[in-house]
Amino acid sequence: MQRVVIYLKRRTDLPQPLFFAWWLGQHRALVEQLPGLRRYIISLATDPPDGLVDGMAELWFNDLAAADAAFASPAGQAARADADAHVARHERLNLTEHTIIDHPAPPRFKFAAGLKRRADMSREAFAHWWLERHVPYVKQFPAVRKHRVSLVESGPETVVDGLAEVWFDDMATLRRVTASEVVKVAQQHSVAHTSDRIRLFLEEHRIR
Repeated sequence: MQRVVIYLKRRTDLPQPLFFAWWLGQHRALVEQLPGLRRYIISLATDPPDGLVDGMAELWFNDLAAADAAFASPAGQAARADADAHVARHERLNLTEHTIIDHPAPPRFKFAAGLKRRADMSREAFAHWWLERHVPYVKQFPAVRKHRVSLVESGPETVVDGLAEVWFDDMATLRRVTASEVVKVAQQHSVAHTSDRIRLFLEEHRIR
């Protein structure tokens, strides 16, 4: 399946609680009308509200052609117009998933790190570094319930080249682990190979 992630940042005049209420209510209902939508998750940031983004929409379709057709449909255009009226930033990622540690029913709390490669690295070289050299660092994190890496493999340049996600039983465990030395070592390793990062503490709302 094709996974699409869309980062959203609200308008500056829109308080985060109102933005979340709009996202989980009015906008969710519009997105659910997209033809061919297989799965749908809204992951909302639990960080302070002045972050780079307020969360991400996660959508799955049979393939990229189905995703593009859905966004081009009347329902897709209506959802995009609704988003444009409420957001200051909208970033789409077409992702290929690599599940590192699976879980049949993962908890709803996760840390997501979007990474942008160094300018001198190709996407292929960055993917190899991530899956072969960086994943072993993340495998050392304690209390991880699920771990997935999703990569942008083709198309125009995007704000990040992929996402690493790790799930934990609760937000307290997530914050404790991400403040630990083993995570700091992994982050230092990523800094040497990346030009930018979007790091988020998220709570998933599983719509479909």
